[in-house]
Amino acid sequence: MNIWDYIVQWWNQTFNFSDVPSIYRSITNIILYAFGILLFYRSIYVILGFFGKAPKYKQAQMDKTYAVVISARNEEKVIGNLIDSILKQTYDSSKITIFVVADNCTDCTAEVCRSLGAIVFERQDTQHVSKGFALEFLFEQIQKNYGITSFDYFLFFDADNLLKNDFIEKMNDCFATGYDIVTSFRNIKNFDTNIISSGYGIHFYRNTLCSHRPRSIIGASTNVTGTGYGVKSEYVKDGWHFTNLTEDAEFTTVSISKNLRIGYCEAAEIYDEQPTDFKTAWKQRLRWRKGGLINFKNNSFKLFKNFLKTGKWSSYDMFWHTFPYDLISFLLALIVQIVGMVYSLVTLGSYDVLIFLKYLGGFILGSYICSIGIGILVVLKEHKRIHCGFFKMLFFLLMWPWFDLISVIIVLCALFKRIQWDPIAHKDSKRIEEMKE
Repeated sequence: MNIWDYIVQWWNQTFNFSDVPSIYRSITNIILYAFGILLFYRSIYVILGFFGKAPKYKQAQMDKTYAVVISARNEEKVIGNLIDSILKQTYDSSKITIFVVADNCTDCTAEVCRSLGAIVFERQDTQHVSKGFALEFLFEQIQKNYGITSFDYFLFFDADNLLKNDFIEKMNDCFATGYDIVTSFRNIKNFDTNIISSGYGIHFYRNTLCSHRPRSIIGASTNVTGTGYGVKSEYVKDGWHFTNLTEDAEFTTVSISKNLRIGYCEAAEIYDEQPTDFKTAWKQRLRWRKGGLINFKNNSFKLFKNFLKTGKWSSYDMFWHTFPYDLISFLLALIVQIVGMVYSLVTLGSYDVLIFLKYLGGFILGSYICSIGIGILVVLKEHKRIHCGFFKMLFFLLMWPWFDLISVIIVLCALFKRIQWDPIAHKDSKRIEEMKE
């Protein structure tokens, strides 16, 4: 059989309109191949992220003022270490002001922060509960007491973070090149705890390899992910009004639709604690997906509209970044299986369940192989930054596809389940000096 015969055979199998199941299968294939063409550039991103290097920025004058904003709920065990790492920055400390919103706290978070020199505003509001609402309150207090634009930039952190000593200096270098918003490299405090924390770790390292780094190489805007990012004060002069379940995704989408540039500074590094139990991981990722779906519905078409108007690549790229591709592709494939089952029952009076099991097995195996493949690239590229022994790392790598395999179940639940924002308890009390070791 020559190559042309193979092409003809593939075409006949892929686009077959001889019966009802084949028609639906062919329509689904057309849609999925169209997605493949529209999203092919992501394969280029992986190559750039693995072989390329993120830009380095020239040292800039350290004359800008920075306001650090931290939202904390019962974080007395960890927030002191974050503030300590901020106080030890190589950047001029007289130009750094630390603001904390102690949000519905019942512990000594506020007292710990004040004892270390932070300016603390306490908030009690059980009706509007989310990090976004807490930040909204904090910005209102900053405007009232200091003036938002009295600072040049705002830096956002979670209470469990730790900053490398030159973090603000490196962010300042990146801002000096003209970016409106800058995000940093997220490292993991507790990667080697178990398969939950390591799964999160590989996920965030994958974000660097497949999104942040390649976008920075080609000069495109990237996205911010919850913590470790900064913004020019003029863009939040009217306050913070991103209160979705995933305020970071909402902020990214709206900013890029307004043509703001989001840069990536790989030299600016933070350490972040990840969940270590499945219940917490499930609740957090359910919130991520619900917030992502809400953000796509409310904001993402602003990106597509902006792309049609301006032709800006970042709007196109970020539209597909927010697009629920895994949900759409799964539902299309499920419809094909249901149509095939109904057609067999009506025309033949029976249905071979092995067909469905074969499809399900192929889906799981294919997803596992793809996850392992990208995981290997991630570990090879980022191994110097991962705090984990070789054999433990190998075990975590083999187990990590759980993170992706449950994604379809999570997004299906997010479609129908009402989700509330819940805080994540943090207990890893490492100091920045321990992370260096």
